[in-house]
Amino acid sequence: MIFQGDLIIDFLIGVILMDFLIEFLLFTFVPAYIVSFFLINWDDRSQLLRKTYRICLASAILSALVGNLITLFKFGPNLLLALVFSVIFSLIIKSIYLKRIPLGQIRELSKLEQGKLLLEINDLKVYYPLVGGVLKRQIGAVKAVDGVTLNIKTGDTLGLVGESGCGKSTLAKAILGLVDIKEGEINFNEIKVDKDEYSSFLRQKIQIVFQDPDASLNPRMKVVDIISEPLKNLLGITKKTELRKHVLRLLEEVSLKKEHLDRYPHEFSGGQKQRIIIARALACNPELIILDEPTSALDVSVQAQILNLLKDLQRTYGYGFLFITHNLSVVNHIADQVAVMYLGRIVEIGTKKQIFAKPTHPYTQALLRSRIRVDPDSKDIKFVIDGEVPSPIAPPPGCHFNPRCVSDARTKECEFEVPHQMKIEEGHYIWCVNPPVLKSISEQE
Repeated sequence: MIFQGDLIIDFLIGVILMDFLIEFLLFTFVPAYIVSFFLINWDDRSQLLRKTYRICLASAILSALVGNLITLFKFGPNLLLALVFSVIFSLIIKSIYLKRIPLGQIRELSKLEQGKLLLEINDLKVYYPLVGGVLKRQIGAVKAVDGVTLNIKTGDTLGLVGESGCGKSTLAKAILGLVDIKEGEINFNEIKVDKDEYSSFLRQKIQIVFQDPDASLNPRMKVVDIISEPLKNLLGITKKTELRKHVLRLLEEVSLKKEHLDRYPHEFSGGQKQRIIIARALACNPELIILDEPTSALDVSVQAQILNLLKDLQRTYGYGFLFITHNLSVVNHIADQVAVMYLGRIVEIGTKKQIFAKPTHPYTQALLRSRIRVDPDSKDIKFVIDGEVPSPIAPPPGCHFNPRCVSDARTKECEFEVPHQMKIEEGHYIWCVNPPVLKSISEQE
C-alpha cells in the first residue's frame, strides 16, 4: 500500500508539474513569442536582443498573477517557476530569432549607395514657447527655425553656416527628434522623424558629433566603455570580448591604437578626444552624421587632421554629413553643398563653387567679405556687418535681414514682403525680395 501511495504521489506531482508547464507555455512563452514577433516585423530588431529577458520576465510574472487569482496559495511556487521559465524561454526565443536578424548588416561598417536621398526637410518650423505671468501662460515664441527646406544625399556634405543664434543647432536637434516640430516635416529614408515616436532605428542611423569633446565624454568611463555603449544599447552586443573587438576596429578607423582602449578621457589631447567621439558615432554604422562645430575647439593644425579624417571616412563608407559651423574656411574645405542661414531661415543655398564664387544674397555677400584673410600683402579693409542680429522672439517683418542690409537693391518692399525663392542657376537658389545684381566676390571687393 505504501508503494502504491508513493506511485500515486509521484503521479500527482507529475500531473501538477505538467499543469504548470502547460500553463506557462500558454501564458508565458506564447505572449513573449508574439511580442518578439512584432518587434522583428516593426524593424526594431536590435531592441529584441536586449529586451527579450524583460519581455519574458514580465509575461511570466503576469501569468503567475493570472493563474493565482483563483488559488492564491500557489503564488509563491508559481512565481519561482515563472522566474526559471522566463530565463529558459528567453534563451529559446533568442536562438530562434537570432537566425532571422541580419546582424552582419547591422554590426559591420559597410559602404552606402551613393547619391541616394537620405534626409528631406520640408518647410520646417520649430518654435520655443515663452511663458510669463502668474499662471505661466504662453506670451510668445522664439522662432528658432522658421520654414527651412533642405535635402542631403549619401556621400554628400551639406555645410550649414550662419551667425550664432540663427537656428543651426535647433535644426540639428529637430533632426535628432529632441525638440517638438510646430509645422513641416522631416523624412529620413522615407521614415518620418517625430520626437514622440523616435525609434531605435533612427537613433542607430542618425548620429551626432558635438562641439566640445570634454562635455561629450564621461570622465569616469574608459574609452572601451564609452564607445561600446551604443553597441550595447542599440545593437544588443553584450559579450565583453566581442565589444572589445568592435571598439578596437572603430579606434583603428580613427587612427587610434589598442593601448588607448583602457584609458580615461583626461589622458588624451583635444584632437584625440574628438576622434573618440567620431568613433562612437560610427559604432552603429550610421547613414547620416551631424557635425555641430566639431573643430571649433581645436587648434588649426588639429582641425585639418579631423577634417581630413572625416573626408576619408566619407569616401570609404559614403556617409551623409550635415556640417554646422560659422567658419567659412572650414566649409570651403569639406562641403559639397552650402546653405546660409539667418534668423531661422535659409537665405541662400547652392554648391560650394556657386556660393563662394558667385554669392547673390546680401547676407551671403557680407559673410564672405568679412572673412579673415591670411595674406600679409592684402590691403583689404575689414568688413563688418552693421547692427545686431534681431531677436527671434520678434523678428522684423518682411525680410529678416532688411534692417542690416546695405545692398543698393534694397527697397521699401523689403520691409513688409516675405522673401520668395528665386532660382539663380541650376542648384543655386536665394530667398530675397529684390536681389542685387549678380557679381563674383572679387568684383564686389
